[in-house]
Amino acid sequence: VEIYGDYAIIGSYWDQVDSVKTGSAYIFVRDNTSWSQQAKLTASDGAADDEFGRSVGIYGDYVIIASLSDDDNGTNSGSAYIFVRSGTSWTQQAKILASDGAADDRFGTDVAIYGNYAIVGAHSDDNPSNSGCAYILEKSSSGWIETHKLKSTDAYNDDSFGASVAIHGNYAIIGATGEDTHSSSRGAGYIFELVNKDQISSV
Repeated sequence: VEIYGDYAIIGSYWDQVDSVKTGSAYIFVRDNTSWSQQAKLTASDGAADDEFGRSVGIYGDYVIIASLSDDDNGTNSGSAYIFVRSGTSWTQQAKILASDGAADDRFGTDVAIYGNYAIVGAHSDDNPSNSGCAYILEKSSSGWIETHKLKSTDAYNDDSFGASVAIHGNYAIIGATGEDTHSSSRGAGYIFELVNKDQISSV
């Protein structure tokens, strides 16, 4: 779930669409003290067990919805969808795949959006095995483009870096639930700063 202003989004990643368990997400809008459903969002190319709605984010007129079991780049490689609001209507603007996506990366483990930027975690990305990563996306005149792939400086097997993500202003924070510097799978969080459009630095 996620909320911004008078709008909230709720994922339902096992929802059946046309009798197929593809997943969906619901938009609710507030009017004074009442909340009502404004839209039900589904992927334009949803397929069985894609888990569309597994994680969601909202900011302004945009939402990002993860489909971490989508298979476009290999089984369970994952994807993310951007929807935009015009009045009371929401339409799919883009489907995003990792530029180097591979089977079982789980691109879309967690997602967030703020301003012209979005972040997508892929906690099972390899190198080393299941160390994880996160991708920064930027909205431009030509659509949403991948600008950076972030990894921890001390990446290790099964860190699951990218299991949770958040972004605000020039900062992003990325969780690594399996990081074990101090004890087994104790976890860690990494903060990155956007220095300029060509450079993101660990803080």
